[in-house]
Amino acid sequence: MTFATPSPIKPTAHDLTERCRQTAADLVAAFAAQDIETIMSLFADDATYCDVQGAGQRGDEYHGKDAIRAAFLAGFDALGEHTYEAVAVAAEGTTAFASWVLIHGRGDDPSAPRFDGADHFEMNENARVVLKKGWLKGLSAVLPDAA
Repeated sequence: MTFATPSPIKPTAHDLTERCRQTAADLVAAFAAQDIETIMSLFADDATYCDVQGAGQRGDEYHGKDAIRAAFLAGFDALGEHTYEAVAVAAEGTTAFASWVLIHGRGDDPSAPRFDGADHFEMNENARVVLKKGWLKGLSAVLPDAA
């Protein structure tokens, strides 16, 4: 009696979409906690980050994990205490979008200012971010030096 060797199961487009959606959701959660190690683990080594600040069409751009890490840490320092709520994430293939509300202060403080924001992510076949573009309404109120 002979048995055929099963062929490896190939991931479907749906599997990749779900992994990319989960990566985007995990990123927003890590940003809410300012967990830089988790954030950076979800980026590809050759990633590009387009900041909400900057004069160019895509804002200030940072290339590679070291530059991106430094930009995120500087952003955490500039923002001070903050978190995110009302997160919605959608993905199709390797493209994902996240919509969120930035709370400038403690999440349990109803008087803390809130600002709408969104991220656009492009990911690789490993569901790691290769491009992150961010938008934030009310940027000048959150970071007065950004105006």
